[in-house]
Amino acid sequence: MTPGAYAVGAGDVAAGLRFLRAHPGLWRWVIAPALVTLALMTLAVVGVLAAAGPVVDWIAGGMPSALARWSHGVVWVVAVLALGFAAVLLFVPVVGVIADPFNERLAVAVYAARTGVARPPIGLAAFVRDALGGLARGLGRVVVAIVGAALLFALSLVPVIGAIAAAVIAAWLTARGTARDCYEAALSACDLDGAAAQRFLATHRARTLGLGATVAALLVVPGVNLIALGVGTTGATLAAIDLAAAPRA
Repeated sequence: MTPGAYAVGAGDVAAGLRFLRAHPGLWRWVIAPALVTLALMTLAVVGVLAAAGPVVDWIAGGMPSALARWSHGVVWVVAVLALGFAAVLLFVPVVGVIADPFNERLAVAVYAARTGVARPPIGLAAFVRDALGGLARGLGRVVVAIVGAALLFALSLVPVIGAIAAAVIAAWLTARGTARDCYEAALSACDLDGAAAQRFLATHRARTLGLGATVAALLVVPGVNLIALGVGTTGATLAAIDLAAAPRA
């Protein structure tokens, strides 16, 4: 694996954006999950603010009256930051759950636009079935994310080296998970089964990880994070086609 391969993976994200701009009809598969995600993010913000009040009152209530007066504001800020951090931590796996069925349709449409090989239209029933399947997989990812976050937090308590190691591991896991979110849809559109998809990811590990790291970075940019997975999936599909992961027309 060379640094150049990671850079190519980052370039695949830019290629995905250019392809979407050249094919405006594909944006519906990117915008739809973005609107759903925006609605859920709004609810999450309201929930964080609502949950912060009782937490602050409970903590402040246990303090001496002399401290409670001036510390109430500090406790409020800390509580909001802590609850907000938890919401951000869960954002990546949750947005993956929402975008999963849309990204599958997006990848199929990108494949058809790039190769000229049309696929049979997928009905509403199949979309709902895929969405439910993605929800089941996504809930597992959320649980893993929570457990992983707890372990990384414990590791970060080790002075200096623990915090650095936790940050590096968290970044790698996020990039890897995001790459899989994008490439699962892309390789499925290219008619690769599970074993073939695993071989593809192993063979092109640096390039796929470069794409995943770039998309993961975009997921923390407000506004951009709503469409990041769609753009990444488009780039992953184009990369899979260019790497001859599937036969051309």
